[in-house]
Amino acid sequence: MSSSFAMFDWLLLAVSVYVLYAGVTGKGRLYSVENIKEDKQEEFKMFSRKIYIFLGIAMVINSAASLLRSTFYAYEEVTAATDTTAAVFDWVTKKDLGVFSFLTPMAFDIISYVALALTLGLIVLLVVKMRKYIDKDAQAKKSQGASCARGGCNTMPSSAFDFDDEDKKQQ
Repeated sequence: MSSSFAMFDWLLLAVSVYVLYAGVTGKGRLYSVENIKEDKQEEFKMFSRKIYIFLGIAMVINSAASLLRSTFYAYEEVTAATDTTAAVFDWVTKKDLGVFSFLTPMAFDIISYVALALTLGLIVLLVVKMRKYIDKDAQAKKSQGASCARGGCNTMPSSAFDFDDEDKKQQ
């Protein structure tokens, strides 16, 4: 296992701990969603907390499975290459697992893939359900207000009150 994959697994573990922490405490940047309907804010927070707890658990399992596989096993050359055959690589045990010998590299892969599927499914569920809580009218009003602030919408006729141009032409 290369060190770049191990570094990614550690980064994923750190993110998953943050998501789990945010789910348990109910605080953090994950909850800063704009344009939530006024009457649905508390319901949205409770739903988000539940999703973030399960999401954090699935992410921790995913990263822990990858880290444990690289801790207990190494992908090494089993048979050296000859003139007629290619080298054979396989997973080799680095440590004796004792009663946990059923945790083969394939078992770690299955655990990791199932946890990854749960993670992706929960993210999709969060995004789909989030649309229920978003006030689409507030988004439209906000974008209209932003364009008006830049001078894009003006209710008064501007040419009737522009006197500077005539003064410049006369000079």
